[in-house]
Amino acid sequence: MEQLQQLKQWFNSLPQKEQLMVSGTGLLVIITLFYLIIWEPVHVSLQTEQQKQQSQNEILLWMQQAATEVKSLRASGNRSTMRDKNKPTTLVIEQTIANAGLKSSIKKIESSGSNGARVTLNEASFNQILVWLNTLATHNGIQVVSANIERGSKSGTANARLSFERP
Repeated sequence: MEQLQQLKQWFNSLPQKEQLMVSGTGLLVIITLFYLIIWEPVHVSLQTEQQKQQSQNEILLWMQQAATEVKSLRASGNRSTMRDKNKPTTLVIEQTIANAGLKSSIKKIESSGSNGARVTLNEASFNQILVWLNTLATHNGIQVVSANIERGSKSGTANARLSFERP
């Protein structure tokens, strides 16, 4: 409290022009501190949040469009993209393996029931296996029932024992 009294006495002892200069400078310092400590951080945070919201809205719009596209593709895909429905499962698997470039990796293909098959692959490209499995599921309606996939001796290869079934 005593320091405030001393400051008041010092201020009153100044000439009128200096009192105006000190008051103006003090006001300028207070305004600057308000701007730097309160206004600018709030303003920057608000802009950042608005940008995040705009980005999220764009993502939401894209996802809604993609969902609509997926629904229409599913609706049209169920009717027209199923291939080789009447061919034996093992024959379809042999043909798709050849198309996927995995023929050299086949160790064994055998029938398993009326709509099933078992396949063993050695040192096959892992990426090609995934593409092949996706093709079987989406275009031929043949699903993997069980899979045992192990890393091959070469980089990017795998040994796989797969069981398939067509519903």
